[in-house]
Amino acid sequence: MRHLCLSRRGFARALVGAAATAAVLAALPAAAANDWKARWDKTVAAANKEGGLDVAGPSGRQWQQLLMEFGKDYPKIRIKVTPFNSRDFRPRVLKEREVGKHLWDLRVGGADTQVYPLAKAGGLADVRAMFILPEVADESNWHGGFDHMFLDNARKYVPSFGAYESPLAHTNRAFIKDGEIKDIRELLDPKWKGKVAMANPRGGSTAVSMALLYKTFGADFIRDFFTKQQPVIVRNSRQLMDWFVSGKYPIGIGLPNSQIIAYRKRGVKLDMGKISGLDIWSVGVNGLQVLNPRPHPNATIVFVNWILSKKVQANIMPKVKVNSRRKDVPVADPNRLLDWKNYKKAVSGQTEDFTGAMLEAKNLIRELVK
Repeated sequence: MRHLCLSRRGFARALVGAAATAAVLAALPAAAANDWKARWDKTVAAANKEGGLDVAGPSGRQWQQLLMEFGKDYPKIRIKVTPFNSRDFRPRVLKEREVGKHLWDLRVGGADTQVYPLAKAGGLADVRAMFILPEVADESNWHGGFDHMFLDNARKYVPSFGAYESPLAHTNRAFIKDGEIKDIRELLDPKWKGKVAMANPRGGSTAVSMALLYKTFGADFIRDFFTKQQPVIVRNSRQLMDWFVSGKYPIGIGLPNSQIIAYRKRGVKLDMGKISGLDIWSVGVNGLQVLNPRPHPNATIVFVNWILSKKVQANIMPKVKVNSRRKDVPVADPNRLLDWKNYKKAVSGQTEDFTGAMLEAKNLIRELVK
């Protein structure tokens, strides 16, 4: 009987222990929810006290207006959005920091070769650590996961919230029929001499395209393209689009998405073909870089979570006609939808791995384009 009593006591203790464990496990989700909520409330309160946010944004009034909507959701935080392209912003930041000025909180825009050295020098903050809202921090909500979302090798400094298929060049189908140019290498055919106009190849998306061509086909391809085909380099994006639409230059490289949207809104018929030969993806201007240090650290964290939320992505991305990385946001442009089943086979010139080729291509283009 004694052994039986001990067994009963042990069984009772086991039941009590099991019940306690179950209570702890049951409390974990609630505790986790309370943890992020407490952190979020504390961050928002601190951001409201800071009262400001200084953002460098993509060029164009539309992007400025869309980002300014942050102020509607957080009226105690005065947001200022200044349009900047990447090749102008980074040098400015470095000059300001040389004299001890830290005027910017973050940049909304794509990554280029200047971003990654800045991160290695401690000039960029860990954005991944700023993900607080569960819908943002849950990796399963993002196409490609965080490994594909972050463009830097450390996978924490340079996130992107949009991604799309990116042809190297476009044709105006009113003047060049489908099938006349099947591969980008065919642009070296003498028949296309004087038919190509392109954005400045020293920076932006066109520099990325040139680096992809350089890495894939070599320096001779780049030399032949610029010296033999003599593409017209256009620094005014509206002029580039005007010439492309009119057929004066029916092959366009680096056509800005913002101008394409603007022309279509005005009712201009654009029947555009694609020239590639490579599987390429791009984030365009749909990325984030947070400066370190910065004047409004908490307001920056609130903005990062705001712009990556489902609500804001569903508002912004259809208007700029770019596909969000979020799985729960509708496709904005089916014609440029990245094949997420085979995305690992595609390449991008905006990742840190591509920095070496970008620098080599830029140096070569400086020699060729005066």
